Amino acid sequence: MFKNREILYAIIFILILSTLSAAACIRVPALGGYVVLADGILYIACFSAFARYRYRKLRTLSEFLRKAQMHMLPLEVPDQLEGELSVLKSELYKLLATCHSQSELLKQDRQFLADTISDISHQLKTPMTSMNVMVDLLKDEALPPQKRLEFTRALHTQLSRMEWLLSAMLTMSRIDAGAITLKKETVKVSDLIRLASEHLLVPMELRGQHLVVPDELSAAFKGDLHWSSEAVSNILKNCMEHTPRGGTITVSVRENPVYTGITIQDEGGGISEEDRPHVFERFYKGSNASPDSVGIGLAMAKQLIAAQDGTIEIESVYGRYTVFIIKFYHCNM
Repeated sequence: MFKNREILYAIIFILILSTLSAAACIRVPALGGYVVLADGILYIACFSAFARYRYRKLRTLSEFLRKAQMHMLPLEVPDQLEGELSVLKSELYKLLATCHSQSELLKQDRQFLADTISDISHQLKTPMTSMNVMVDLLKDEALPPQKRLEFTRALHTQLSRMEWLLSAMLTMSRIDAGAITLKKETVKVSDLIRLASEHLLVPMELRGQHLVVPDELSAAFKGDLHWSSEAVSNILKNCMEHTPRGGTITVSVRENPVYTGITIQDEGGGISEEDRPHVFERFYKGSNASPDSVGIGLAMAKQLIAAQDGTIEIESVYGRYTVFIIKFYHCNM
């Protein structure tokens, strides 16, 4: 109670007034009745002034809450003076500021969800339209066997693409929701590269491409082998799609006390300055992206690496090559 400056001032005033009144009555006893009457009037006046002051403070606080309910949180510094109402306003200000911040985050999440659903719908609409056309063509009994086989293979390709897209989106959603438990096991880089590249070796061979990997890979780090290989696989796939026939994709490894680094370099067309800041954004397709690209592989790779306290960076010379630099740090082991 004594931290409330208004009440403290009132107590001090009463003590001073009572002391002066007592001294006056002792000095001139005949004035005792007048002194008591004067004290009563002063007490009533002081109480009225204090009540008006209190109600004015309450009206200010009420107006403050009204504006906050209308999402008009005043940009003001809460009262720094001591007192119950000042402390209450300060605490309310902090609470409302937190609520407004959470509200903005919810709006951003809703917008992100809406954009993601829109992007998924757009990505699925094109193959579904193509598949419907091919299904209608396959109904034609006069369709030549060669064309029927061609359309069947195209349907299989489109279905595989849709399956991969949905699987990737499910993985990214699970990471966003924290539903994926990443292991902290010893991952040998040799096992990681082998697992990430084994399903890409045949497509690379058909393109005449060469994957160059160091013979001796003793480097290791603490992480999740399965999800790390998924991330590296997406990067290798991106390099494969942008490297011309007969080109080379080079993997190099560096280990020091701070991190284990994996560098993947292609011989593609590089990344322009305009595209470089957006390479890891979901559904972003650069100016030299392949027609079948959906712009999600690199975004998922970065998300999986970041979830293991790692980083991924790019260095690129437009028209010549692109280098992906992955670092898994040991300090978080």
